[in-house]
Order: sequence, then structure tokens, then C-alpha cells
Amino acid sequence: MKPARKVALLIETSNRYGRDLLYGVRDWMREGERWAIRFTEQGRRAPLPTWLKDWRGDGIIARVDSPQIAAALRRTRLPVVDVSAERFSSEFSRVSIDNDSVARLAAEHLETKGFLDFAYCGDRRFLWSRQRGAEFKRCLAAAGRRCADSFPDMPAGGRPGSDAEIRAIARWLKGLPKPVAVFACYDGRALQVLEACQLLGLQVPEEVAVLGVDNDELVCELANPPLSSVQPNARRSGYEAAALLARMMGGEKNTDSPTRQVQPVRVVERQSTDVVAVADAKVAAALKFIRQHACEGVDVGDVLRAVPMSRTRLEEKFKALLGHSPHRQIVQQRIARAKHLLAESKVAISEVAEQAGFDNASYLSVAFRRETGLSPSAYRAKHGAGKG
Repeated sequence: MKPARKVALLIETSNRYGRDLLYGVRDWMREGERWAIRFTEQGRRAPLPTWLKDWRGDGIIARVDSPQIAAALRRTRLPVVDVSAERFSSEFSRVSIDNDSVARLAAEHLETKGFLDFAYCGDRRFLWSRQRGAEFKRCLAAAGRRCADSFPDMPAGGRPGSDAEIRAIARWLKGLPKPVAVFACYDGRALQVLEACQLLGLQVPEEVAVLGVDNDELVCELANPPLSSVQPNARRSGYEAAALLARMMGGEKNTDSPTRQVQPVRVVERQSTDVVAVADAKVAAALKFIRQHACEGVDVGDVLRAVPMSRTRLEEKFKALLGHSPHRQIVQQRIARAKHLLAESKVAISEVAEQAGFDNASYLSVAFRRETGLSPSAYRAKHGAGKG
């Protein structure tokens, strides 16, 4: 037997995103070849381990978050796959989260709540945060929605996570119109927004709805109230990075350093966005009914039986307040459920159709392709990853 390839994983274990990247590498190894892994537990943006200088391996998967890390990896003269989103371009082949898709998913989720005013709470230090903020504002502007300035004015030289930052976010929140839906660049920033709301006595989600990114379940469940979050597909990113590194170690050349962008899975809703912020009580009740029952095969007639009014009047109210019809709201809920099942499970397409509220797999396929441009099976191949 030929010796196992030696691969270094320079990825943090201090947050869910990093751990899911590692799970994705593990998933690929179960389907492909076994590697001899060199791995050291570390935090995000930590210095490279001292052993790397003398390590004799075959390839590296790393978060290349700084020029210093890039220079050190370059000196190894080994194939490297970068799994960071922190640079406009990378000299290494890269697999990264699709930040524009994260922002679009956030905008779509918060728009369905009926808010008129939105804000983005970012961190200017990070490219991925700036990208998410720009795309979030673009999406809302295209829909005719108002969005406040993307970044609160933070204290110069303040420590990340400090009381001074919380107070700065509180000052920013205080000046926003209410009710407002706030998209935070990641779960840690969202926790700061929640703490600032407590400082000001603002009710979440009634006055301020808060959405984060990363869906670190422990962090989100410990939040008060529990935090809704965009779930990226870091596990898929890790899987794709491992597959790419295997090809590179086998001799494939990647002279143009391409970036493979991986789309997020879904929004995992918890109490921090579980609200319908429309003044019209009938529309609010209809939205709540759709959210609870869309995947049970209901139609607009069922909505009208739950919230009695004429169909024409319901259509008019939805178009005026949300910009789309009740039927489209139902379809969006079903498609979101189908996306989750396709990316996160291996159940048959027919079972996905049933659980998402479609009559059969053919109806699912037509609706899914119309909404996403992909068939359900193609979406699964693109966004799913091995599980187990």
C-alpha cells in the first residue's frame, strides 16, 4: 500500500464555522482516501503553529487571513487551499462562503416579516463584513426598502466585544426608527446588538428584530432571546476544499487561483426574528398561518378560511405591504424547507416534496427550478455534503 498523504489543517476550533469546515474534510476522507492529518487546536487568526516550519507534508488547508500567514504558507512550497473569506483575491486556490448569497438570504427573511426599516450592524475590519453589508443594502434598495448606515461608529482602538463597543451600538440603535430589523455580520456581533437592546430597554423582536450569521447553536440558544441566524454551508466548503486539495496533490495545476463560492443553507429562525411587523392585523395573521402551515399542503383558500376576507382584498394587502402575493409567500416557505432538506439530509426527492408541502416530486421540481434555476437533484449535488 502506498503511504497516506500528509495533510495539515490550519483551521480554528473555537467557533462552529471552523469546526464545520473540519467536519467537511472528514466527510470527504470517508468517501475518498485516508490522509495522515496534522492538526493543532487553535483560535481564529492565531499565529501559525511552530511545527509548520519543519513539517514535511503533502498539502495544506488553511484560513489565510493575513499577508503574514500567506507568506509562511508560500515558503512551504506545498499545495494550499485557502478557506478564508477575508481577502479580495488569494494567491492560493480558494473555497469560500458566498457573502452576497448570505446577505440576500438575510434580506429575504427579514422582508417577509413586514418591516419597513432595516439596518446592518457590521465590522469595518473585515472584508466579508463589508461585502455582506453592501449586498444587504443593495437588495433592500432594489425592493424599495429603507436601510440605515451599515456600520455603527465604534470607539477608536476599542477592544472587540468591550463595553465601549456595546455602548456605541446602543447609541446607534437609539437613533434608528422603530420597529427595525437588524442584520448583524455574524453571531458575535448579533449578541452585542441584543445586549445593547437590553441596555436601552428595547423589546426584541417587537421593536428590534435581530439576525446573525453562522448558526452556532450553543451561542444562539444562550442568547436572550434565542438568536435567529443564517446557516452557512461550511461543511460543504470543507468537503470541496478537501476534494480540491486531493486533485492538486495529484498533479492538477490551478494557475489562475480560482475561488469556489459555497452558498448558505437557510435561515434558522428563533425568537429574535419571530415576529410579524405589519400594522395590518389581518395580514399579520395570514403570515403567521402561512409560516406555520405552508409545508402541510395548504393553499390561499385555506389562508382565507383562517383569516376571513375576500381573496381580492387579501391579494391587494399582500402586494401593498409585502410586494408579492399570498401564493408566492406559501411557495417561498416551501422552497426554503426543500432547500434545507436537500442540503442537510439524504432523504429521497419524493420525500423532500412531501415534507415541503408539494403534491409530488414533479411539482417540486418545476417550482424549485423556477425559484432557484436548479433541479432539486442538482441543488443537492451542489450544496449537500456527506453526513455521518
